[in-house]
Formats: sequence, C-alpha cells, structure tokens
Amino acid sequence: MSEKTIVCDSMSGGAALLQPGKTLDNDNAHEMVEAITNAQAGGHKFIIIDMRDLEFISSSGVGSILGSVEVARESGGDVILCNVSESIQNILNVLDLMDYLTVADDREAAQERCGLKKVL
Repeated sequence: MSEKTIVCDSMSGGAALLQPGKTLDNDNAHEMVEAITNAQAGGHKFIIIDMRDLEFISSSGVGSILGSVEVARESGGDVILCNVSESIQNILNVLDLMDYLTVADDREAAQERCGLKKVL
C-alpha cells in the first residue's frame, strides 16, 4: 500500500471500511473526503476508518474526517475510527476531539458499534 492511497471496501450491513496509508495530510486529504463522500452516496451509513498504518495526520487530514461526521450521524450512522495509535490519539486529544469522535480499539469493536458482528 502506498503512503498516499486510501483503500475503501464495502462491508455488509451498510458500512464501509477505509484504510489510509501512512500519512493523511494536505496531499491526500481530498482522497479521504472523496472516499467518504462516495461511500455515503453509495448508501453506507457507517464509515469505519482503520488507522492501523497511519503514522501522521495533519489538520487537513483531521478536517477530511470531521466534515463527514455530522452527515453520517444525521443519516443514523457514524464515522468510527479504530486502531488509532497513541501518537494520533495525542493529536486528537490536543484538538479536543476525542469526546466528539467515535473511537474503537479495533475493527471488531468498530463493527460492533455499527451493529455488525465479525463480518470481515
């Protein structure tokens, strides 16, 4: 997986799984916005963003995620982050976003938040 690629997979139950590469910044934040927008337009209420490989996120990267949270929640879904490293959690804490965002420990916990069980 290249550093700037965002992989999107459909899951059953109205969820989409997005996997950013190592960085989410000004160079590829538009890809995240596009992936989330396309998933939502395709009827996915829940967006799971697996941050397992993410090493760096800029303010643009954070913004690319934040812009979709309300849209998801208004449609009865959510944007759920999982496998968030300690360094990324620290950034989200500094920005005072941990109470606003839905964060799960791993994919299985994220799926459970969507009402899905062991779908992957």
